Amino acid sequence: MTTERIIQNGVCVITPRRNLTGGSETGDLTNAVRDGIAAGATRVVVDLGRISWVNSMGLAALQRIRLTCIDGGVSIGLARVGERIRNLMLTTRLVFLFDTYETLDEALAAHESAA
Repeated sequence: MTTERIIQNGVCVITPRRNLTGGSETGDLTNAVRDGIAAGATRVVVDLGRISWVNSMGLAALQRIRLTCIDGGVSIGLARVGERIRNLMLTTRLVFLFDTYETLDEALAAHESAA
């Protein structure tokens, strides 16, 4: 498994452990989001702090999980987005589609204040 998934207080936190480049890690990410929603999560936070790069397939995977969350009535956010990934998301304008947070704690606090 190339992702870690925990659910706490209704938030599914998913942490990819490998760069998102279109291999099994992107499928694992998608499956972790689906499993979190099925387990009753009301928010998904993808913690990107352990990876340094995504390619076009990785960006497509992020967009796919965003749509999965929308279809499931679940909000999504990204935490600890590195500079390289943030620049790529700015270039492709995907950064405007996600709530982003500097830290995981900030992302979790945003969920609690919205609840």
